[in-house]
Formats: sequence, structure tokens, C-alpha cells
Amino acid sequence: MCGIAALLDPAAACSNGAAPAIAAALRHRGPDGEGQAQIGPALLVHTRLAIIDVAGGDQPLSSEDGARTAIVNGEIYNHRELRAELEQLGHEFATHSDSEVVVHGYEQWGTAVVERLNGIFAFALWDDREQRLVAARDPLGVKPLYWWSDGRRLAVASEVGALIAGGLVKPAVDRVALDHLLACRFVPSPRTLFDGVSKLPAASTLTAEPGASPRIESYRPPPGAAFDEASAAELADGLAERFEAAVERQMMSDVPYGAFLSGGIDSAAIVSAMARSGAGAPQTFTIGFPGHGDVLDERDAARETARALGSDHTDTAMREFDFLTELNAAVARLEEPCGIPSAPALMQLSRFAAEEVKVVLSGQGADEPLGGYGRHRAAAGLAAIARLPAFASPPARALADALPRNERAKRAARLLGPMSGTDRLLQLFEVADAGTRADLTGAPGEEAQAERRRLATGVLADVEQRPLLDQALYLDTHWFLPDGLLICGDKMSMAASLEQRVPFLDLELLRFVERAPGRVRVRRLQGKWLHKQAMSRLVPRAALERPKHGFSTPYDDWLRASLGEEVERRFSAGGELAELIAPDTVAGLVARHRSGRADHKWTLYSLLELSEWHRVFIESGEQSPLAPLSGS
Repeated sequence: MCGIAALLDPAAACSNGAAPAIAAALRHRGPDGEGQAQIGPALLVHTRLAIIDVAGGDQPLSSEDGARTAIVNGEIYNHRELRAELEQLGHEFATHSDSEVVVHGYEQWGTAVVERLNGIFAFALWDDREQRLVAARDPLGVKPLYWWSDGRRLAVASEVGALIAGGLVKPAVDRVALDHLLACRFVPSPRTLFDGVSKLPAASTLTAEPGASPRIESYRPPPGAAFDEASAAELADGLAERFEAAVERQMMSDVPYGAFLSGGIDSAAIVSAMARSGAGAPQTFTIGFPGHGDVLDERDAARETARALGSDHTDTAMREFDFLTELNAAVARLEEPCGIPSAPALMQLSRFAAEEVKVVLSGQGADEPLGGYGRHRAAAGLAAIARLPAFASPPARALADALPRNERAKRAARLLGPMSGTDRLLQLFEVADAGTRADLTGAPGEEAQAERRRLATGVLADVEQRPLLDQALYLDTHWFLPDGLLICGDKMSMAASLEQRVPFLDLELLRFVERAPGRVRVRRLQGKWLHKQAMSRLVPRAALERPKHGFSTPYDDWLRASLGEEVERRFSAGGELAELIAPDTVAGLVARHRSGRADHKWTLYSLLELSEWHRVFIESGEQSPLAPLSGS
């Protein structure tokens, strides 16, 4: 894992001065080495976290004739197979780095090289022969990549902080993105919360020539035909076999590695597969929350799983008074609020694990394609909801509004009435309805709503003939996951110079999973049914039967106490945030949540994160994002 940045500047007006500042902003992503190259109008900057070919894999990497030069962030799990194929075609490799296949693969296949890579990656490549910059983000968006242009210059980088440090971007709020954040808890590509800064979507390439507008193209292939004739047992066997192969692929490392372990099925399956590979006892790491019971404090459950699987296990703890301190550090590195309350804990856990290892395998990415969320069970009933008469909607909404702690009921009621399948699926993702968002921002949010519909329609075009449940799983995997949970996972681990890998999103495994019918992945309203059948071959019964609750924190309890007061204080009248968000509306949300009359935890946490983002990037100017963070 590394930090990368590239600047295409035909006048070369700021390249020399920008390079050191850009490298400094990315150093936490790559503390083991640094390299840069100025080739004509292109500046390439790389900071290295050495994982493969520690001694010889420094970057930038060039082709034999020096005509193509690349900087790569990530891991290419099938690099050995690609290297063998490319060597047979006459290519000569200078290193043992997995990243070098990007350069030679581009020489051989052009931008189509991305279609051959099984890995987590973002890269930038300067083609001096064609005078063009090529950048790409991996198929699931595990590795982020941002870009900016003023019409003359263009820059890409692993983090927005590098663009700010290079003097290219002055932080300002994108108001359309703000509605996205409040609606869905994340900002979908190509927007970011920074006005003028874009995210390259997952499974996309960017190609730019000097003086021309960049071209963004998707290379995401639709999933193959569904395995409609396969039995559940055959699908479970196939899933288990491919999962173990994925874990073994992702154990590729020349440095110490381990795994995050909770008390649940996903991380237990990863650790079990690691142990079964014969590579020795895995090192495992857990974080817990003292005083919050076994549901949220998973340390005891994780220790039990570790004993059963034979891992070398250690754990740490987070307390309420640590949370705001960690949130401050987390948001500065997240750069974009993701609405994920576990982010501060993940950052602390990453720091803890980084004391022992440089790579961890994580259970992120199991829930989205395999049906682990309540919205997936809701999606299983969407076809029946669509058949209900329109007159049922108003009384259902009135009843939902009358119920205490009624967010699920209100969201279910919003699914009633005449609307398209896409709009129903989008309703499953929304945490704050249009009225609440309008009250908070003073804007109707129509542009953002239309943009979400357009983006979702583009993703769903791959599976438009599949049932709504299959579409919901696909939308979650290729829309919500890349710009929400995966950005959070990347940024929080890399803040500690720790590489996080996600075996459940291995490309070969995912291609199999997405051909399994949704009705088997979610069966009789049981989430992750197929997943549990497959993982029962690997995990202890206690982990298999433990109720799912995800990597959670006690933030809901904290919002009813000190954090609720903190949210209200930060959005008080007269403050800088009052120009963005209505203080009275925030106070009302806090009061209803603290009284138990409503459940606004997702919205309140997003507002807390937004306030920290605003303080770090907007109120504090350009220096705060680049300041050293404790422990990172």
C-alpha cells in the first residue's frame, strides 16, 4: 500500500514546489520510501509502504524503454500469473514487485490491463509516447482516487490532502454533496464534499492529454447469468471453496500480517481459512468497549473464537472519553464524512495492530453482496409492497409517525405508493427523508435526488432483468460500498500505515457470489443464508450462531448522553455551521432522540462528523489536514 499523486501541468508552473508538499501529505500512507519523477509535463509522486519485494520494489516503475512510467497503490493478487504471461510475450521485469505488472500490462494491452487485474489498486501512469496520463481505480473501489482540474492542469491523488498541500485546492463545501451525505451517510462518486474535487468511481479509468478534458470510462462488466439451476448445497460448496482460495491469495506478503477478529462469522471465517492454509497461527486483533455488555464489547467472544481457531490474539479498548479525540484524528484522515460511527474505533484498532504487523485481513465487504443488512431483507419484500394499493400509503405513514423510536416503520411506510423500483431501492438507503434534509439545509435537494437516481440507474443497468432483491444487493455492492465503508477502511488503516485487505471482495469470489440468486443469498427473510451455509464448514458454532450486529460502537448510548449535547453545541446559533445547517432543526432532532421518541442516531452521527470535517478543513484553513496526527 502506498500514496500516489500525479500532476499534469503543460506549463510546469508549480510542479517543482508542489512535489515535497504532496509527498509530505501522503507520507502516512507510505513511510518506507519516497520517489518522484518529472517527465515532460507530468509529475509523479509516490510514498511507499513496502509489502512485496521490500528491497527492490521502489517506485516509480518504468517500462524497458522508459516510455511508460507508473505509480501504483495496492496489491495485485494475480501478479505472478500475469508476470508469467507477459514474460512469455517478451517483457523483461526489473523487480519482483506485484505493481510492475501494471506497466508491462499497459504496454501489452493498453488501458484494458485493468480488466485483467485481480487486486485492490489505484494507479497513475504517464505514457510519454502518446503524451497522456492514465489513472484507474480497482473494480470495487477498495483504493480511493481523487482528481481535480482547472481546465489547464489536472491532478490525481490517493487523498484530497495531497491536492490541498500542492496548492491546487482550497477547501469549500459542495452543497449538492451535502444533501447526499444527509440522505445516505456518504457522498457517491463522482462528487466529494469538497467543491471542485471529484472521486474516480470504482471500476473506472481516467485518461487525460495536455489541454484536453479528461475522459472517464467504466470497465465494470455485468455479472454473468444467474445460477438458477444450481442447488443451495452446490452453491454453498462453491462459495466455501472460492472463499478459502481468496484468503490464501490475499495472504501474499513479504512482511508480518494478521487479521481483525470480532465475535462474528465473517472475521472468524477469515481467521479459520488463514489457519487452515498451513502458514502458522494467525495474529488477530480486537477492540472492545468496556461497560457496554457482550453485544458491543466483543473482546470475550473474540477470545473464545481465537482459542477455538488457535490464533495469537490480543485486544485493546475504547472508552467514551476517547471517542471525540479519536473522531478528530479520524475525520482529518477520512477527509470525507462516511457516516460510519466505528471509524474512530477502527483507527485506534489499526494503530494497535500496526505495532505488530503491516497487513491485516478484514471481514469488510461480506454484508453487501451476501445480504447482511436489514435493507436486504426489506428488499426481499419489495415486489409485494409494490402491489399494495396507493390508498394504503397515507394511513401507514400516519401510523408510523405516531410510533416511538419509529425510524424503521417510517422508512417502511415511505416504500408504499406509486414509484419506480429504482426509487424504492433508493429509499432503502435513505436515513433522513427529504423533509428532514430540507429543514436542515434550507434547500429542497432536488438536484441531489435526481443525481442519486441517475447514478443508481447506471449501476442497476447491469442487472435490470434480475429481481429487486438481486438489484438491491448489486446496488449496495457497487454504489454504497465503494464510497462509504471501503473508503473508511482504507483511510483508517492507512492513517496507521497499515494495509487492510478484504477477501470477501476478491474478484474471483465476487463473480461467483453475484451469480447466486438473491433468493438463496437471502432466504425466507434470513440475511446471509447462503453465506452461513458455506461458512459453517469453517467457523466455530458459537461464532456462527452469534446474532449479527456488525463492527459496532456504543455511539447510540453516547448520543443520548454527552455526545447529544456536543452535537447541539456544535450547531448552535451564531456558529459558522449555522450557515450550512439550521440550529433549531438540529436541537429538535437531538431532543427527540434523547427522549426516546425517535431514532435519529444515523443523522446525528453524520452531523457530528460533518461538524468535525468543517472544523478541520473549512474553519482551520489549509494547514490542519497536513498536521501530524498522534500515533499515525
